[in-house]
Amino acid sequence: MPDPTAAAPHRRAFLAGGLALAACSPRWAFAQGFPIAGRPIRIVIPAPPGGPADILGRAIGAHLSAQLDNVPVIVESKPGGASVPAALAVARAPADGHTLFLGLNTTHTQVPHMFTKPPYDPFKDFTPITQIYRNGGVLVAHPSVPAKDLKSLIQLSRDAAQPVPAGSPGPGTNGHLYIEMLNQQYGARLNHVPYKGSADAMRDLLGGFIQVQFDSPTTSLPHLRSGRLKVLAVTGPTRIRELPDVQTGREQGFPALDVAGWMGFFGPAGLPPDVLARLNAALVAAIRAPEIKAQFEPLGLELTGTSVEEFRRIVSDDYQAWGRIIRQTGVRLD
Repeated sequence: MPDPTAAAPHRRAFLAGGLALAACSPRWAFAQGFPIAGRPIRIVIPAPPGGPADILGRAIGAHLSAQLDNVPVIVESKPGGASVPAALAVARAPADGHTLFLGLNTTHTQVPHMFTKPPYDPFKDFTPITQIYRNGGVLVAHPSVPAKDLKSLIQLSRDAAQPVPAGSPGPGTNGHLYIEMLNQQYGARLNHVPYKGSADAMRDLLGGFIQVQFDSPTTSLPHLRSGRLKVLAVTGPTRIRELPDVQTGREQGFPALDVAGWMGFFGPAGLPPDVLARLNAALVAAIRAPEIKAQFEPLGLELTGTSVEEFRRIVSDDYQAWGRIIRQTGVRLD
């Protein structure tokens, strides 16, 4: 009769090996322990403190913490470099759900087209999680500028002895590309002045050091309401709810400005499906929180909070659309 105890060491070895493998398995570890106790979630933003991305990131971060067992959420600003340093910091991070990228459409649909050798692959190096919002931008001007709309600004720039100084949050941003489109397609004479973020550009616009800027409604609306700025047009296919009387670029005869912007959350490539699902659910709940809507919708943002699949499609479609625009304008960053 076989000795029942003879196989016991083999069974113990098998069980121990199986448990060791399970403990080393990423899916096992994440399913059982995300978020990892004692580790904060880091949200990396390619913009300086005080700008619209920073304001939004910190507000959503507070709600994300509440959705994920009150895990600490840290917002880290990495401005400059056409968003490349911030994007690479996330692409190179462990795919454990604790490092997130709050990206603008610029980083994933524009920047890769502007380099002969792109610094990252927007599809292979990242995992899309959810879109935060989509919105049109605003073309704002210092009150001293003698133009009442986009058409009169373009004529003013043609007649002026020197090109009109036009600020943007940085090279390769939506604002920069809008300026180049107006110059190349409609004969404007705007001199692009790049800054390290929207807040720096806005400071100089309010001071009269530049005359116009394409900006987010988030930062411009308070200045429009106080009379420190005036608005000449909105970008995107539709008017902005908070500025119902301001015509779009298309309505004024400039359809190239139809393309709109957005922001969204990404993780490194290879996020495990269970971690991705929990992050998507937590972020969507944070984005749709009544407090977030009350804070940001009056600033002209159309909060969305999409599924992973929908956000992936948006990134792919806009990557193709902006690629065509960048090839037409010839904007390069290398």
